[in-house]
Amino acid sequence: MAVTLKDIANKAGVSIATVSRILNHDTSLSVSQTTRESVLSLAEKLSYTKPHHRQTKSTKRIAILQWYPQEQELNDLYYLGIRLAVERAAQQIGCETATTFANKWSQLPNQVDGLIAIGKFSADQLKQLHSRYEHMVVIDQNTLAMGIDCVVPDFAGGIMQAGQYLFQNYHHVGMIAGKEYTTDSQEVRDARVQTFLSLAQQYEPDKKDVLEYGDYQTDGGYEAMARLKQRFPELDAVLIANGAMALGALKCLHEQQINVPQDMAIITFDDTVVTKFAYPPLSSIHVPTDQMASKAVQLLVDRLSHPQDFPNCLLVATSLKLRQSTGN
Repeated sequence: MAVTLKDIANKAGVSIATVSRILNHDTSLSVSQTTRESVLSLAEKLSYTKPHHRQTKSTKRIAILQWYPQEQELNDLYYLGIRLAVERAAQQIGCETATTFANKWSQLPNQVDGLIAIGKFSADQLKQLHSRYEHMVVIDQNTLAMGIDCVVPDFAGGIMQAGQYLFQNYHHVGMIAGKEYTTDSQEVRDARVQTFLSLAQQYEPDKKDVLEYGDYQTDGGYEAMARLKQRFPELDAVLIANGAMALGALKCLHEQQINVPQDMAIITFDDTVVTKFAYPPLSSIHVPTDQMASKAVQLLVDRLSHPQDFPNCLLVATSLKLRQSTGN
């Protein structure tokens, strides 16, 4: 027997009207966050499905899941940019969107046509999401092996282009990579590291582990740069996994009176607005986030029309933008 609003109301200890308004995301409803989350959690646990209402063929509703909490997203312009671009791309083709952040999974809507998940997720999380949303696309993680459509930047190609530039123009090259964790505490390894290590083995075979890890935040870049320079005083070029860590590395070098680009060259990955307005402006591997977002939305819409097609992985090219941090 299908679960009803009354079933949820009885278990939550609230009225049927309150349950209805919460499930319809009525922002004018004045209830505690605990009550709201309890109702949403019960609806998910009981597999509640709203009665079907006729919908115009032209209107699609897309759920967006950002793997960061909202407050953390504000400190990462890369993922913030992708999320905003997805919302714009969906709206441009007449789709409605409902965005949820990582620490509020219980608020993910059920009555949508598909899901676009942004960021990194564990295998268990992907299985959970795919069992709930038949049609979904992941941005920034290769999920093809799990049978899930995805759009990913060419991490290896970007690192190869930037790495070759540094190794061919400088004597001692290092890398500050990133290490982070999914919301269920599974470590996410930086996929770009192996490409860099292969280049290092080719150009500087006598050096080992010219590499430090940060947390993709400014402080992490500062600390990683300090460790790297202490271990390798001769270092004269560094490849950094994102703009925030590059800003921290710049601060560390400035405090040590190491000039960029005269004494140290820097190339960073992601090319957000931060890289253009840093001092000096940072050479960067440009990731076309707007294009990734529009491709993801189109891929999801196509999937709705052709659900039986094989899953797709779209690899989006990156490009190297040289600026003053490499003397350009």
